[in-house]
Amino acid sequence: MLPEPSDVNPYLQQEVLSASPPRLRWMLIQRSVELCGLVDQLWSTGQYDLSQQWLLRIREILGELLHGVQDAGNPLSKSLTDFYLYLLQLAFEVEKSRDRGQLGVLADLLAIESETWRMVVEKVGTESATQLPAIPQFPDAGQAFGSLAGGFSLEV
Repeated sequence: MLPEPSDVNPYLQQEVLSASPPRLRWMLIQRSVELCGLVDQLWSTGQYDLSQQWLLRIREILGELLHGVQDAGNPLSKSLTDFYLYLLQLAFEVEKSRDRGQLGVLADLLAIESETWRMVVEKVGTESATQLPAIPQFPDAGQAFGSLAGGFSLEV
């Protein structure tokens, strides 16, 4: 049985809401890797109906990931689209055949993709941490306020 909305972890919910697009993508891929492991465990205990629900969730995640790379202006879009279409096809085959070998291939490919996006998140985080925000340049406040009546001064 899938978790109810009331079962959502508030920490995870906040993390998702504040995540950058690359981190959110990485989190989705990482979750799909975890779900492949869960499906394998469910198969080993004969819980095929429950495993079908999680396989559906994996396909939903792959659909979200596919939707996020469809950009005609991006030269990498075609190869990424093909990759996610292949993963979707593999997920359908896994669901139909209940083949643990194919499930393992799906999990391995997703793990490689997860590691790739983890490195992207790390690189983006490192680059943004080294780039300090620009300090806004204001006109000389002393001159601007020095001419006000009443002798107002910013100097303390």
